[in-house]
Amino acid sequence: MTTARVPAAGQRRLADLLFVVQIVCALIFGGSQTLHMLSSTEGLSISWFLFWALFLVINLGLSVQAHRTQPSRVTRQTVWAYAIWTTIIAANLTALAWRGTGSWTFIDDLTAAIAVAGIVATLGVGAWRGLGWRDPLVRGWLAVFFKGVPQLTLAWNLAQVGGGGLAPLGVIAGHVTICTRLGQLCFSIREAGWDRNRVGSLISEIANEGSWIVATIVWLLV
Repeated sequence: MTTARVPAAGQRRLADLLFVVQIVCALIFGGSQTLHMLSSTEGLSISWFLFWALFLVINLGLSVQAHRTQPSRVTRQTVWAYAIWTTIIAANLTALAWRGTGSWTFIDDLTAAIAVAGIVATLGVGAWRGLGWRDPLVRGWLAVFFKGVPQLTLAWNLAQVGGGGLAPLGVIAGHVTICTRLGQLCFSIREAGWDRNRVGSLISEIANEGSWIVATIVWLLV
C-alpha cells in the first residue's frame, strides 16, 4: 500500500487559492450570465446548456470517484467546484426557459446529431476494448462530446446570428474557471499520480478550454 505524497505548504496554499478563484469566478459567471439572459439570449441554444449540465455531472462523478480512491484536500475541493457549477448551469437553464426562448432549433439538432454520433462511437470503441461507460477514460471522452462539440456549434451559431446573449464577464470567467480546474487537476496528479479518473478529467477539460477559445474568438469578431 502506497501513501500519497503530502504537498508542501506553498503548493497547498496555491491549490487553495485556485479553489477560491474557481468558486468566485463560477458565481460571477452564473450571476452575470443569468442577469444578461433576462435582456438578451441572442446566439444561445438550449442544447449548449443541456450538454454542459451533462458534462458537469460526468466530471462530478469522476471527481467523486477520484476522491473516494485517494481522498485529499484537493480532490474534496474539486468535488465542490463541480457541484457548484452544476447548480449554476441549472439556474441558467431556468433563466432561458423563463425568457420563453428555450425551444429546440436547428442548431440544437446539429449539436445533438454530432454529439450523439461521437458518444455512440466512444461507447463502441470502449466496448471493443472491453471498457464500459463507467470507465473513467470512456467517461472523459464522453465529456468531450458533451462539452467540446456544443461549444463549437455555439461558435457557429454566434457567427450566424450574433453573440448578444453572452455576458462579457461570463466569457472571461469561463476561461479563468477552466484554467483553475486544470490547475487543480495538475496538483491532484502531482499529489496522487496519473490514475484513470484524473486522466479522464484532464482529457475533458482540455477539450473544454480549446472549444471555449474558438467560441470566444468568434464572439469577439461578430
